Amino acid sequence: MRVYVVFSSHSESTTRIARSIASSVMWSNEYEARQAAEVNPGEIHGPGVIFLGYPSGGPELDRAIRSFLDRLPERTMYNVLWAVFDTRREPEPAVAGSAVRRLRRAIEHRGGRLLVHPESFYVGLNEGVVPHRELERARAWGASAIASAVRAFRDTSVQSGFLSGGSSRPEWAAAVVAVPS
Repeated sequence: MRVYVVFSSHSESTTRIARSIASSVMWSNEYEARQAAEVNPGEIHGPGVIFLGYPSGGPELDRAIRSFLDRLPERTMYNVLWAVFDTRREPEPAVAGSAVRRLRRAIEHRGGRLLVHPESFYVGLNEGVVPHRELERARAWGASAIASAVRAFRDTSVQSGFLSGGSSRPEWAAAVVAVPS
């Protein structure tokens, strides 16, 4: 089973949350969260989990996320389970600006299935400032989702998925670790 973390944001806060989620695959010490615009969806293989997120706000699905989903091969959509997240500056979700709601609908509309309940992370009012408890909560949520995927796929080997992006060297390690059932 492979694990991927894909996000869209120009915000250091959302990047920090995505990297914290990716750190739940940290046994290789070479984890990475990649911007959706930099990812070639053809590199994603199942069975696996894709964590997908972006900041809340605005009336539409993020352009880079929409493009990523539109370019994802249909077979991949059915071979992976999804975990969606967003970041927000306010601790309470705003009804009109919920990114997780738009992500869930976009994934389900394309035939994908959510693995766990979507999650929102509070990133604070100042750019780049993320409360430590939110980083820890993101890591714990990622680990919990991976454990759920292990049960769903009945696959105890977990490896970080390779997303080359613009890099010439792998950003994700190919380490395989057996997770206790």
